[in-house]
Amino acid sequence: MLESLVLRGCKNLVEIHSSIGNLRKIEFLQMSFCVKLQVVPALFNLAPLAFVGMEGCSQLRNFSDISTNIRTLSIADTMLEKISKSVRHWSSSLKSLALYGDSANIKRIERIPDCIKDLHGLVWLCVAGCPKLASLPELPASLKTLIVESCKSLKTVSLAFDSESSCSITNCFKLGREARRVIQLSLRACLPGRKIPAKFDHRTIGNALTIRSDFIEFRFCIVVSRKQYIGELKPEFFCRIRVNKGCPTDHHIHFHLRNIRAEHLCFSYADLVDVHGWLEQGNEIMFEFITCQELEIIACGVQIMTEESKRRRMIEFDEASKASQDSRDSELRDRLICDSKENGKAETSTGCWSWILLSLDLSHPMRSIASLFWGRRP
Repeated sequence: MLESLVLRGCKNLVEIHSSIGNLRKIEFLQMSFCVKLQVVPALFNLAPLAFVGMEGCSQLRNFSDISTNIRTLSIADTMLEKISKSVRHWSSSLKSLALYGDSANIKRIERIPDCIKDLHGLVWLCVAGCPKLASLPELPASLKTLIVESCKSLKTVSLAFDSESSCSITNCFKLGREARRVIQLSLRACLPGRKIPAKFDHRTIGNALTIRSDFIEFRFCIVVSRKQYIGELKPEFFCRIRVNKGCPTDHHIHFHLRNIRAEHLCFSYADLVDVHGWLEQGNEIMFEFITCQELEIIACGVQIMTEESKRRRMIEFDEASKASQDSRDSELRDRLICDSKENGKAETSTGCWSWILLSLDLSHPMRSIASLFWGRRP
């Protein structure tokens, strides 16, 4: 039985025949950049845990009922309007969602609808190349990895999920103060910057430093700069730790840093108990940070994680997350009021996914901004 169907880049493909929908074991369906594709079969009988790639298919009329088995979905930003009905089907099955900017479409989104929080099974979200995206909505509590790349208008980020999750915000140079604060308090994170925070009281220029400590848990921060073009390769990072001049151990660090355009701060965490056990007092611990030849580690810093510092970080994370969300809501209200004065009065909103109409900046006055914000829901 056919398990993979790759139609990527079939520029003259308009319709996928309904008979394809009966292939029950397809695990990989790739039809990205089929620029004329308009019709796909409803209730596609994909295998459980299927991958579906659809970015660059902006003419698709409807794919909301394509399948209830999709585990990983990759689409263009302008296709968000068309998946509103699928939220109820995918609320627990969809685990990974990649949202890429459609450079061929001038109607670029400015917001991701709040309904994304109803994807209760989502654990991985990537948003890339959306130049008008100014803020991120409340995200599902299940989310463990957030990747945002090259969204040059992004100012506010609400991270109400577990602070031990991974958050990578690269090439987004307009981040506000509260957004930067909440990202830096995440246990593993990346964002534009060149100054190591004061909490990392052991700091140095270069890629290595040595401290003395009785503790076994550490957060560290490194300043990374690109020396040359990386391409599609995903650079690897390691933290090499040597205790009391003994044998070194390498801790692999997961950073999403493809083709950064300026210095970035990267944060991660290490617990030595699994390798070194409980340490004696006055240990000499050396940290050396290593990456590929295309990148340079300019500076590094280490924070010793005591029980008090861990408790304080969690409290500060919650406070910063709330402040960032308040900042986003305030900015949204101001913008809605401003836009409503410009556009006048129109119809009542038809639901939370009608935010897309605002995001796509439709030319004729189908709805006013005021009714989107204050209108009744059916």
